[in-house]
Amino acid sequence: MSDLPLSPPCLILSVIAILLVIAGGCTQQSANSGDTISGVKLTKMDDSHISVAYVGAEGMANPLELEITLTDSNGRSLTQSIVPRDNTTALQVHSTRTFTGSYSGKNHIMVTGYFPDGSNKTLVNKDI
Repeated sequence: MSDLPLSPPCLILSVIAILLVIAGGCTQQSANSGDTISGVKLTKMDDSHISVAYVGAEGMANPLELEITLTDSNGRSLTQSIVPRDNTTALQVHSTRTFTGSYSGKNHIMVTGYFPDGSNKTLVNKDI
C-alpha cells in the first residue's frame, strides 16, 4: 500500500475535474455580452444610455453599415446608422453608436447589416 491518500489515477482524475470546474467559471458571459453569431453587442449602460457595437463574427463578412432602430418603452422609435450605406469600405470592429434618451423600461432594438455583396440581414431583433 502507498502512503498517498488517493491512487495516482484517482488523483489525476480529481485534478482534471477541478480544472474543468475552474475553466467553466471563466467562460460565462455577462448579460450584456456580444452575440458571436450576429457580431453585435448591446449594452444598456443605465436608464439613459444604450450602446450598439459591431464586434465581428467568425465566418461573417464585415458589413458596410449597421442600421439600428431603437424603440423605447413609450413606443418612440429612432433609427440611426453606423457608417453610411454609400461608404465602400467595411465597418471596423468596435464601431459603436450610443443612444441617449429615456430607456428605463423594456426597449426593443432591431439591427440590420448591409453587406458588400448587396445583401442585407437582420442581425438583432430583441428587447433589452
